[in-house]
Amino acid sequence: MSAMIRIWLLVMLLSGCSTIPEQVVHTSNTFKVVPDAWQAQGRVGVVFNGRTENVGFKLDFKKQAYQLTLTATLGVGQIMIESNNLGLLVDGKLVESNFEHWMTRELGWYFPIQKLAPILFQHEQQVDDKWAISISNYQQINKVNYPKIVRLNHLTKPIKIKLLISEVNQLK
Repeated sequence: MSAMIRIWLLVMLLSGCSTIPEQVVHTSNTFKVVPDAWQAQGRVGVVFNGRTENVGFKLDFKKQAYQLTLTATLGVGQIMIESNNLGLLVDGKLVESNFEHWMTRELGWYFPIQKLAPILFQHEQQVDDKWAISISNYQQINKVNYPKIVRLNHLTKPIKIKLLISEVNQLK
């Protein structure tokens, strides 16, 4: 083989090994204050006690009140959880529990629903006494960057949650 062909092959081989430029994520267009009314939806993947579950979610938040709809895979089965001034309602029935205790008792896991707004709108990733939070990917919706993939790992319980956010809307 001629020296020219060898050099050409070496250059082609090395150019295939060149580094891929890092994707720059601009998170500068976050909200200083979380909106009073907003909506989000997507998928939740949960690993807990050696089991795995995947559900769809739709969350409507208005100030401190919220309505969370969890939908099983393939749309088979649905639970509507609502928290308002009456308390916690599950499928329209008042339950004597808070969100965390009810989810843990009924499903075996829970996620910190009150932390979701600062995560979505301010990209908060602080570790607190219960959860380690990380945002691994962002997406642009209506010219605003929102988290696309959020991971929450419970620090003392075997709960790992992956949120795949598909839609976020600020409501009026």
